Amino acid sequence: MGGSAYWTKEIKRADARSPKEGATRRLDRLRGVLRDLDPAVANRAWREVGDALQQITDRYSR
Repeated sequence: MGGSAYWTKEIKRADARSPKEGATRRLDRLRGVLRDLDPAVANRAWREVGDALQQITDRYSR
């Protein structure tokens, strides 16, 4: 099974179990992709992901 087909199927399975597990698998996929990039680009991407997750957390914790 190819990489993209693996992740698509894996994320769908995780989503079926729970939204949190699906999000975790998506972050695993992102981690794998960012591992091969320039560190400056990867750090910027992680910062953006962190900011987006913080906004979601703030929105749903009210």
